[in-house]
Amino acid sequence: GNYISIDELSEYIKLSKSSIYKLTMCRKIPFIKRSKTLLFEKQSIDLWLGQYAQPTMKELQNSSHHLLK
Repeated sequence: GNYISIDELSEYIKLSKSSIYKLTMCRKIPFIKRSKTLLFEKQSIDLWLGQYAQPTMKELQNSSHHLLK
């Protein structure tokens, strides 16, 4: 997998490192720990972010269109 550090993750998802540490302590974000280093797999982060992504109007219109058929 493609692993990134907490610094890179902070930049990538625009969250402070302290916020990310809180998420890891609550086990709310996918991470692995190598000795004392926290690592994050980019693919897992993208999937995790996807759970919180708001559907766009177009996606909503498409799904409601399918429901009406």
